[in-house]
Amino acid sequence: MIDHKHHEHRRDEHEHEHDSQCGHEHGEISEHDEEPQALLIGYGDIAQRLAPMLQEIGFAVTGVRRRATAAPVIEGVTVQSGDVQEAATWKELMRSSWDLIVVTLTPSEYSTVGYHQGYVLPMQHLVAELPSSSDTLVLYVSSTSVYGQRGGEWVDETTPAEPSSSTGEQLLLAEATLMNGLAEKQAKLAIVRAAGIYGPGRERMYRAIQEGSYTITPVWHNRIHADDLAGALEHLALEHFMGAELDEVYIACENQPLFGEDYVRHIANQLELDAEQVIANLPKSNEVGARGNKRLSNKRLRATGWQPLSD
Repeated sequence: MIDHKHHEHRRDEHEHEHDSQCGHEHGEISEHDEEPQALLIGYGDIAQRLAPMLQEIGFAVTGVRRRATAAPVIEGVTVQSGDVQEAATWKELMRSSWDLIVVTLTPSEYSTVGYHQGYVLPMQHLVAELPSSSDTLVLYVSSTSVYGQRGGEWVDETTPAEPSSSTGEQLLLAEATLMNGLAEKQAKLAIVRAAGIYGPGRERMYRAIQEGSYTITPVWHNRIHADDLAGALEHLALEHFMGAELDEVYIACENQPLFGEDYVRHIANQLELDAEQVIANLPKSNEVGARGNKRLSNKRLRATGWQPLSD
């Protein structure tokens, strides 16, 4: 069952200065018709950053999360409580017509089962319940952890996705569920594989470096700011509705990965710490961890006109 909660009071701290944040020239997708409808599945941090961007280009926005009351108020955004792991939630959602569905999910727990329940199961319900005749654009945020490279190789969208972890396998299965399930429907799919997301509320690495508990390893670090990821989603939506043909997969990351000590140096400088002193004091290891070791390319996404502004 879905509970409805309409926010009409104020735009929260995620209010977005569009011209300075989105990395592209923008227009409105509809000047004469009814407001196009956007459904944000997993209405958390990224979706809350995206919502006002979509409003600015003409969308009416509805967000769905487990508890609507936990969402910050953004003026004009409708927030519904719903469990997207339940088929009944999708049946009710699909009673409405959606021009755009953006999926930004998180696992119920950080385990194989949690990833299956958090990613695969909701996408099985989506493809089962989305009407075949619906020409909805589905933007699905996945992760670059579907690439299991460990030797510092360059990776782009043509690189085979071969996860090195069971959770990565579940993420890839969720992608395949969408690709296969939407193949015979009218809907259009674009999968955005995000690198490590950082920004307000995502300061774990910063704290570890500041506290001296971070271990420096000889691996490449690929990141994207939460605002840039939201901007990429808005940009792809706008491109689609302005008539561009989207690719099925995009990698969202900053222009250049940072290696080992350079990554620590970058963060230490942001924290206004003595970078060389920080590096000297941190523990070091030659072990490649579970995240692997790869260099991600965002050339395909940049070719659409998007640019990361936090690089």
